[in-house]
Amino acid sequence: MDDDTHAGARHFCDLMEQVRGGSPPPAVLVAGCGLGHEARYIHARLGGETVGVDRVLADEAREPAPEGCTLMEASVLELPFEDESFDAVFYHHVIEHVPDAPGSLVELARVLRPGGWLYVGTPNRHRVVGYLGSFDATLRDKLAWNLADYRARLRGEFRNELGAHAGFTEGELRRLMDPHFTDHRSLTSDYLHFKYGRRLPAPVLRVVADTPIAAVAAPGIYALARRPGHHTPEVGDD
Repeated sequence: MDDDTHAGARHFCDLMEQVRGGSPPPAVLVAGCGLGHEARYIHARLGGETVGVDRVLADEAREPAPEGCTLMEASVLELPFEDESFDAVFYHHVIEHVPDAPGSLVELARVLRPGGWLYVGTPNRHRVVGYLGSFDATLRDKLAWNLADYRARLRGEFRNELGAHAGFTEGELRRLMDPHFTDHRSLTSDYLHFKYGRRLPAPVLRVVADTPIAAVAAPGIYALARRPGHHTPEVGDD
């Protein structure tokens, strides 16, 4: 997995190594595992047990996985796991595709242990341009997807529940998470610097990530929160 692919999984692992300190290897749920690449990477990087679920597994995800890494078919709205089964959940660019986004967060909170971490990424609903970081898409694909977004906006149909790849704003995502999670922190600026730090000129990146214009310039938004429970180390703690 190189710098142009699955930056979210690498960013997530960096954060888990910080917030968990010297804790034992975590049990991680990858909610919406797609082709399985991210789940395999997270398992290789963090150890412990990693479980990836998706409503329908792609053929590539059905290939044998390493011991301790399981990929299976399941809905994030009805997970086949007992309460408090995982130490962390990686929920990266999936929530905008789920028919009941609030319900998915209820279910993810259920399977997280007290003090467990939820990492969420989703498109920025107020973005001017999106899909810039889609590593496996052509320029033609990205242009077509942006045009489709603007057509949906003009028709008043730019909503996740209508099949648009709309996403959420920072405020919308926080309001969805707050009833079930605490210690909410925005990761958007940190993530954009992480992913594009060597790909965009520094002045451009600062505008996109660190100024008020980021509300429309950032293609995606990212957040970390914790299920209420016992204390775990803060990001940046020694």
